[in-house]
Amino acid sequence: MWYFRSPQIVYGPDSLSFLQTIGISRAAIITDSTLAASGIVQKVIQSLPENASSKVFSGFSPEPDFLQIKSNLEGVNAFRPDWIIGVGGGSSMDAAKIIFAMYEKPDLQVYDITPLSPLGLRKKSRLIAVPTTSGTGSECSWAAVISEREEKRKNELASPEILPDYAILDPEMVINLPRQQTVSTSVDAITHAIESYTSSWNNPYSDALSEKALELILGSLVQVVEGNGDIESRDRVHIGASMAGLSFSNSQIGMAHALGHAFGAIFKKPHGTSVGLFLPEVVALNSRASRERYDRLNRIFPDSFREGNLQSSLKKLFARIGQPLTVKEAGIGRKEMESNRDALVSLAMESTGMLTNPYEAGTDEVRETLERCYGY
Repeated sequence: MWYFRSPQIVYGPDSLSFLQTIGISRAAIITDSTLAASGIVQKVIQSLPENASSKVFSGFSPEPDFLQIKSNLEGVNAFRPDWIIGVGGGSSMDAAKIIFAMYEKPDLQVYDITPLSPLGLRKKSRLIAVPTTSGTGSECSWAAVISEREEKRKNELASPEILPDYAILDPEMVINLPRQQTVSTSVDAITHAIESYTSSWNNPYSDALSEKALELILGSLVQVVEGNGDIESRDRVHIGASMAGLSFSNSQIGMAHALGHAFGAIFKKPHGTSVGLFLPEVVALNSRASRERYDRLNRIFPDSFREGNLQSSLKKLFARIGQPLTVKEAGIGRKEMESNRDALVSLAMESTGMLTNPYEAGTDEVRETLERCYGY
């Protein structure tokens, strides 16, 4: 027996105005310091009901860890919100999910957030996600990633109960997204769509979402990245990214994410950049088990980027938009890579992405993939 899980999705221009319709009294807004100082968060506050109270909690780095969660949780408990709103990229929305769970259940330990344990949430509040990037899919997923600063590790937490009640996809929130973030987050969305399509847990719902996500993203991405796109182009990429998020949330990720999480934890590179470094080589390895599915996805690529196989099409697209093709291009020196290679392999092998990868790769194959991705 399978389940398909999704938040209620509000999308399109002026979708932030939906916040005025759901009876918010006290809103805790979880975001990062950069967004808190910008006009983005102010747009959310201005969209709340006239008599609603709000408080912004922005003590989060780009990779929030448990200490940051704990220090902000004290303020959330004191504020007593009836709604928690995550505003930002994946890190802010993931932090909001964990804050929400621990606010609801003060005795909950963070690593008790698992799919196997009923949590009994939504006694005090509900959860909204408002993405300000197009790619992480966190607004549509029941997973959250939290870093361990000392151990250079990213932990993947998951529970159906931390799936947001509402995801608000307003293109105005991403219309001015800088090029580098546009590239990184869109590469993340492409990776979500491809890995969920070939996950060992793929299903008809995730398949349809992956295919449509790629169609929407690939059809508008170059215009958006190069600054030639209008709000309609941004909207298509934004919606496509959320579809990719829905797909992997109901199917799962693979080896590119396993390696990307490990690489990002150790070298502090953006998540989308990290997974994109490994996706083409992972596709090549997984073709032993998923060639037919990869061929189907390859046919979705525009003529200008479609090559004879998905790996080559990805490399051509990534080169055009400015995604690094090798670890070396991403700025990691050979000695630095070699000194961390065993740790990268170990962390990747611990990832849930290895469990649902279509090809059962062993430690040696993960190490060989890392080598091929370096770029001599």
